[in-house]
Amino acid sequence: MSSKTTATGVGGGGVVDVLDGIIGLTSSKEEGGSEEVIDEGGVVGGGEGGRRKRARFDHSRDTVLVVPPRPSAVAAADANKKNDGRPSTAATGEELLAIAEEEAQNSADHRPSVLEPTSRGARAACKSLDRAIRKNRASRDMHPNDPSKFVDDEVALNDAILVLKDAAAYVMLYPELVECGMTDMLLTSLTHENVDVAAGVVEVLSELLDPSLLVVDSEDNEGNGDGGGDDPSKSGEGRARCIASLANAFVDGDGLDLLSSNLGRIDDTVEEEARCVEDALTLVESLLDLDRAGALGRSSSSSDVDVERPSVAAIICERTSLVPWLFERISRANGDDDSSFAGGSIATAATSPISPAGLRLHSSEVLSAIIQHEDYSTNRRGPRLTALPKYTSAFDDDDDGGGGDGKRKGGDKKNDGGSAATIDGMDVLLLAIAAYRKSDPAVEVECEFLENVFDVLAASLMRGDNVLDFVKAEGIELMLRCIRQKVHAGGGALRVLNFAMSGSSSSSNSENGDHDAYRGACEAFVNAGGLKLLSPLYMARKSAIPHPAACSDGGSVLARRGGINNKNSADGVGVSKRAKRAAHARRQWLVEVERNTLNIMYALTRNIAEDSPYDAHSRLMVKFVEEDCEKCDRTIELCLKYDERARIAEYQYFRSDEADEAERLGIDVETAALGAKLRGGGDLFHRTCAILSFACVGSKRCRGHVMDQLKLQGAGISVVKMGLNEFASSLGDGSQKSQIEHYIREI
Repeated sequence: MSSKTTATGVGGGGVVDVLDGIIGLTSSKEEGGSEEVIDEGGVVGGGEGGRRKRARFDHSRDTVLVVPPRPSAVAAADANKKNDGRPSTAATGEELLAIAEEEAQNSADHRPSVLEPTSRGARAACKSLDRAIRKNRASRDMHPNDPSKFVDDEVALNDAILVLKDAAAYVMLYPELVECGMTDMLLTSLTHENVDVAAGVVEVLSELLDPSLLVVDSEDNEGNGDGGGDDPSKSGEGRARCIASLANAFVDGDGLDLLSSNLGRIDDTVEEEARCVEDALTLVESLLDLDRAGALGRSSSSSDVDVERPSVAAIICERTSLVPWLFERISRANGDDDSSFAGGSIATAATSPISPAGLRLHSSEVLSAIIQHEDYSTNRRGPRLTALPKYTSAFDDDDDGGGGDGKRKGGDKKNDGGSAATIDGMDVLLLAIAAYRKSDPAVEVECEFLENVFDVLAASLMRGDNVLDFVKAEGIELMLRCIRQKVHAGGGALRVLNFAMSGSSSSSNSENGDHDAYRGACEAFVNAGGLKLLSPLYMARKSAIPHPAACSDGGSVLARRGGINNKNSADGVGVSKRAKRAAHARRQWLVEVERNTLNIMYALTRNIAEDSPYDAHSRLMVKFVEEDCEKCDRTIELCLKYDERARIAEYQYFRSDEADEAERLGIDVETAALGAKLRGGGDLFHRTCAILSFACVGSKRCRGHVMDQLKLQGAGISVVKMGLNEFASSLGDGSQKSQIEHYIREI
């Protein structure tokens, strides 16, 4: 029996249109004389009062498949009543973006884009990014107050940005990407209202500008030896040029300023956003490393070459607010944020790389790299630490993030009413150190943070203006307090005092007035009772030496175990490599204590004059005369020890392959050998000779004692004169060289 199938309701736009488009005919089905009719809603009805069900014609199987119906209006109303009888509220921009991202990831049709490693692929990726930016911008302009209208475009834009991370494996594409405008588009995206989009840009750039990309993979190089000579990625210089093209385009496009501005609208107490801060700090650190390695072709202000492209550090100090932000970040106490991060455990949060404590540590590392750069410490690019401009951001006037989906609304910024226009960085550093003046750091993260703070402070004191502020802020008294307590901070305090009192040996110090600043620091040291603490350290008395923290390698139990016997312990079990490394760290700690103590003593003999206040000159001279001239004996011991080490270092250099290579390249071998000698101990040998000369010239008793002791050691005053002559020849014209020449004449 044949039955007729009819289709009505063409205007319904349901299944009928699909069936007609695919097979172009109606389907007949013989089944007990019943007639199936497809109504306007696309529903198949069978027989009398038959059950109604949705149907889709499967062309490949010629069968009718049942699919679940769409939820009706009644079901939607029931869903709205589940929330305590109230209709559900509209989702925010952040919630819509999160939902869209989740749906995109879970969609069966979602396929992550992959960058094709060719010039064509690079151009295609840039075009795709440009289209995504334009489409998202248009959607935002049309619907500025309705995030649901542009949330899908935002996800597409983020995907178009993140696909560029693949280029890190093909550095030879960097010039092509830059030429296609990728850098400009990424810089534009850094100003996007949605912080997540800007975070994606930072993530991509931190991957593309990783300094490890400079290293050529030897295996790949060997495997592609044939025909690989034209590939820039197969040589270190070629890779450096490719990376420099992107890095310089980013820096020259004010990318560092945009990067620092974005830090102001990120809440780094939230783990997801803390990752963006971590990526931003990594990016800055990478640019500093690339510049320091010479890969970017930039120069410091002391160079006459390419002055139009200043160093990365100079740009950071003069054109961005990054340094004030770093000082604000490290000024936070660990407990302020860690208790509310990663479950509330400070100990757990401190070990997380993106915890507030971890970000505080990373911020101190980046700040240390900036301040130690010669453009700040020597060439005075940037303000003194006590007059840092307050952190500002280009997004400060953007109250709502421009579209209502900004992630940051005030964040951690303190509302001080704008009363302070500057930040006292010196005060921040001294307060950070003061927290450890009586006790050691508890965990390794705190120990590393403290060491970075000491590095920042010490490097800043290479500028005389910072030395004046350091003395005025009673920094010398704080350092002496740390030494007196013999805590871990005492080691860093000695290093800071060394920089605060020594300065530079260049003649520029006397020209710009820095010599007076260092002289004032030495006089303040004597007035604060520093000689009383320095004397036992100079004599190497163990009871006076600061102890490294237990959380550090040098202060661990393994350091003591490794020092007993480097080959075998008492029970016959070999000492582990970790124990040997800890023992080496402890020896280095003691070496640094001795080195800094000796440099401080030399700084006192160099800068304190007979007309110094507080009777400083006579008080210093008494230290060499007292206790039967024991300080002179110790100085002779150090003088002969470092003279021997310097001679050995020079001898080893002449016998090394490095000397042969230098001669082959036309390098002055004698000058190179002198450098090896100074590094091996010659620098300290010169300073001990100057200290002995100070004692001999200032006291006849010391002079006679030194002459007698040198004879007993099988040496003579000629050893001291030789050291002074070498010292004078290595110095530039200035007060320091004049003083050494005076010693040569008088001794």
